[in-house]
Amino acid sequence: MPEAGTVINSRYEILRKIGEGGTSSVYLAADRHVGRWTAMKILDRKSIGAYAFARTEIESLRRVKHPLLPSIHDAFTDGKNIYIISDYVAGTSLWSMCRGRGMPRDKCLRIASSVMEAIAYLHDMKRPILYLDLKPENIIISDDGSPHLIDFGIAGWLADHHVPVGTIGYSPPEQYMRDTSLDRRADIYAFGMTYYAIRHGIPPNADPQTALYDIRHSAILGPSEKSFLTACCAISREDRFGTADEVLRQIDHIRSIRKRIRRVLFYSAIFTVISISCIYMFGRMIQRDRQNEAATRLVAEASGYMEEGSYTAEGLGVIKACVNSGTLSHECEQEFIFEVAMGSMLVTHDYRTAAAYFSKLDRKKYPEVAEYIELCDLERRFDYDPQKAQQLTGRLFADIVKRAPSKMKYENLIFIAGCYENYDRDMQEGTKKALSVLRIAQTELEGLEEYSDMRERIEQLISVKEEKIKVRKKIGEQHE
Repeated sequence: MPEAGTVINSRYEILRKIGEGGTSSVYLAADRHVGRWTAMKILDRKSIGAYAFARTEIESLRRVKHPLLPSIHDAFTDGKNIYIISDYVAGTSLWSMCRGRGMPRDKCLRIASSVMEAIAYLHDMKRPILYLDLKPENIIISDDGSPHLIDFGIAGWLADHHVPVGTIGYSPPEQYMRDTSLDRRADIYAFGMTYYAIRHGIPPNADPQTALYDIRHSAILGPSEKSFLTACCAISREDRFGTADEVLRQIDHIRSIRKRIRRVLFYSAIFTVISISCIYMFGRMIQRDRQNEAATRLVAEASGYMEEGSYTAEGLGVIKACVNSGTLSHECEQEFIFEVAMGSMLVTHDYRTAAAYFSKLDRKKYPEVAEYIELCDLERRFDYDPQKAQQLTGRLFADIVKRAPSKMKYENLIFIAGCYENYDRDMQEGTKKALSVLRIAQTELEGLEEYSDMRERIEQLISVKEEKIKVRKKIGEQHE
């Protein structure tokens, strides 16, 4: 292989080696003709599969135009080697950044989202490309923090038969089967194992069954991450996410942890520090320290259940336990009470519990709770006044619509739309009012990519209600 200073093809000056794989080496080279740095991959012509790998990479890269994927500039051969010249990305290997220490969830999710967007681009091309070698070593984090995919040596066209190669632990089981057609789910499997590796700082187990067990029993991954990776890395590809877009939607969902949950944890942390200080001052360190440890664990467990728009009976039970523990500050306790009330009303539809918790809130901080309590009472009764219900709904809508975008805001607007439809004596008018509320939410959600899942949900509701109006109108016309 060439030494630094060697000029190849009277144009490319070798500067240093920057990478090495099983079939090739990669060098940083200066292009003397245009004055730029490039990545030069050199493959030994005599190595097994060299021509096939080179042809695959050249054919893949020449059609790719994406900021996170390299563009090819030149390719040639001599009597000994095959040379591929592509973009050089200045940065650090993702694996060198996380090996042995892992990576925080938020940073990992941000990188994962960008990587999957690049994979989605490849899958959605006119002639889809499968990357087939996704792993932390093939991701470079540039100086601006963006992840870039490199090394298209074994990429292939969708559904083409392939040579059974890949990286043990990252590639799915079907990739090692000779004469097997692969699909998008091969890259989704490798993506899930890559996510596991950068979160933990260790590569996944070579055995797929053991690797899946490690995901499900990880002490580092949160509940939503475990569920997500289980669907990425299922042994049978029929059990995996089907498309990169599905994976991206799930990543967005995991990233949409409520800002106020973080605020709750902040208040809890402050409270813990103050409590420990007081313990020290009053000589009751041991007893109170145990209380605070228990409270902190309880808060952490509760936060794991309080993902945006997704509550469970178990999760609400944990949050209630926090409220009843007697170890929270007033501010923190109020936040938790509000979570239980909203979750009970909007998700589990336990209106009795919702009303009971709403009544515990400070009316100055939560002025809308009076309307919520009355609406909860109405939902539990059959002999309600429809006009009063409409007035309550209107007041609640006027308050909610002024709030800053958040998933809870749109959950509220969906709830309000349902109230208009339920409480109006004229079903057609009630549905029209509900439709107006949902369209306001839809308009506000345009361009807010972080709420794409909520936008889709509201668009589905709009479609259903529009169909209701059409059907009722048609029935009315036939009746006339």
